[in-house]
Amino acid sequence: MSEVAAKIPKPVLRGLHNASIKRNLIVSGVLCTISVIAVKLLYVDPKKQAYADFYKTYDANKSFERMKAAGLLQSVKD
Repeated sequence: MSEVAAKIPKPVLRGLHNASIKRNLIVSGVLCTISVIAVKLLYVDPKKQAYADFYKTYDANKSFERMKAAGLLQSVKD
């Protein structure tokens, strides 16, 4: 029995909490960076491009006239 106990090393507990916090901070920093890049590339950039494409051909006066003809604007007289 004492032979088995002699072969098993004692656990290293000194500094374990600090080491785990350091590891968790590094992992969380990497994951946050990856998620920010993913959101930018997959959501923000396509949305900006869609707005840019829409406003390239958007005519505010034409839209106003269409809404006026449909009777949606109550304060505008014909």
